Amino acid sequence: MAHQSKHTGAGQSRIVHEGHAKVVLSVAFSPDGKSVASGSWDKTIRIWNASSPSPVGEPLRGHTLPVKSVAYSPLGDVLASGSSDRTVGLWDVNTGQQMGQLEANVLVYSVSFSPDGNLLASGSYGGIVQVWDVQKRTRASHPFTARTGLVYSVAFSPDGTRLVSGSSDMTIRVWDVERRVIVVGPIKGHTHSVGSVSFSPDGSQIVSCSSDRTIRLWDARTGVLIGNPYMGHTDVVRSVAFSPHGTYVASGALDKTVCLWDVRTGRQVDQPFEEHTDSVQSVSFSPCGQYIASGSWDHNVIIRSVADKVGVQVARHMSTQQMFDSLISTGCADLSSHMDPRQDTAMIMSGGGFGDIWMGRL
Repeated sequence: MAHQSKHTGAGQSRIVHEGHAKVVLSVAFSPDGKSVASGSWDKTIRIWNASSPSPVGEPLRGHTLPVKSVAYSPLGDVLASGSSDRTVGLWDVNTGQQMGQLEANVLVYSVSFSPDGNLLASGSYGGIVQVWDVQKRTRASHPFTARTGLVYSVAFSPDGTRLVSGSSDMTIRVWDVERRVIVVGPIKGHTHSVGSVSFSPDGSQIVSCSSDRTIRLWDARTGVLIGNPYMGHTDVVRSVAFSPHGTYVASGALDKTVCLWDVRTGRQVDQPFEEHTDSVQSVSFSPCGQYIASGSWDHNVIIRSVADKVGVQVARHMSTQQMFDSLISTGCADLSSHMDPRQDTAMIMSGGGFGDIWMGRL
């Protein structure tokens, strides 16, 4: 299938990347927010420009079966992929070459880098969570095992000391990485398979989604449900992701929609995004929180702006310099700041994807 990427109309902050020959199973924003990686049933990984309708380089080829999961290293120089071919691939983002192949020996559903980039976790068939040493390209420890059926999703805590896993047995577990023991859970509440899990940016909460059509928020320390389940999707929810500040959650489901949820209220923000023509398999927030990428059964990757829904999260009590520092730290501002000390104003160029300009007058 020939590659195509396109904007979807004047004034719409949305890019559709067409190129995969089959279902897109996983998407991930790069740490600098400039690109999005996708893994597909067509056995390839592709990297897309987040701000213009064009691919970055050629497809990454090497897997012999569908690519279930993709994840960027914290520095953005390495891409990991988990596949049905029972391997985990490591790729050099700059050259597009495969750096290594880790033999998991079981089907891999999910991959996640530790915050320091030294470790990589994989979730697999048979209830196995494996932690790998990225530099040595070997197992960092014996597998974490629990009688959970399939581990569909794994994610490191922000401090790297814990791992959360979501499984086909409807439960969530939090593991101590060093001791390889369950420290919270099994967390029960979902009534069907748990397809995706993630820690909040401050590590205090865990979000999960399930085939029971709900999204749930949990206390990461106690495993207690926070508030009521988020209900709105009309079919299996495949993927969830926290925004960089932890204020919002994005979700993608088999009902073909991407939804945005306000964590503070537990309510859906505005109407769902309905651009896909088939099931949504994966969602990912940009580092500055202004964009959401999604991958779908329709073979497409869509990147859309959510700025009009969430606004720029800058507190009014911040000085202009604090605002600038805050935006830089989340990847929103990387071009320039023109400071006027007399008025304490700034023009900040947002490099978060579509070149928005934010004017702060505080």
